[in-house]
Amino acid sequence: MEIVTENATSLAWIGDAVMTLRIREELLKEGYRKADVLQKKSARICSAKGQAHLLDQLMAENFFNEDEQTILARGRNATIHSKAKNADVGTYLKATALESVLGYLYLYHHEKRLQECLDKLAAAGKEL
Repeated sequence: MEIVTENATSLAWIGDAVMTLRIREELLKEGYRKADVLQKKSARICSAKGQAHLLDQLMAENFFNEDEQTILARGRNATIHSKAKNADVGTYLKATALESVLGYLYLYHHEKRLQECLDKLAAAGKEL
């Protein structure tokens, strides 16, 4: 594993953007066109609650490799200075963990693995 110099919240910040963009692309591909519907569906998947649920699913499948599990732990243990909207702290930290992994994969150019994760999240997100 490379030496990751970014803190977990910085990784999560970019990871959130990466996931949100992919989910929005998927919604458009599925044929949704109305902005209010797109926003509601995207928010349900990309919310802290949605991301925490998706993380639980992937963890149950042992989806993450050892390096990714290290990043997940950093995300779950992050010090959060903002209050989560509509989520408890545990849920928010799970979401931060998932976003951190996506940010790590994106910033460190693990494109193939990032696409695997995003594909899995997009497919699972359809169930939410």
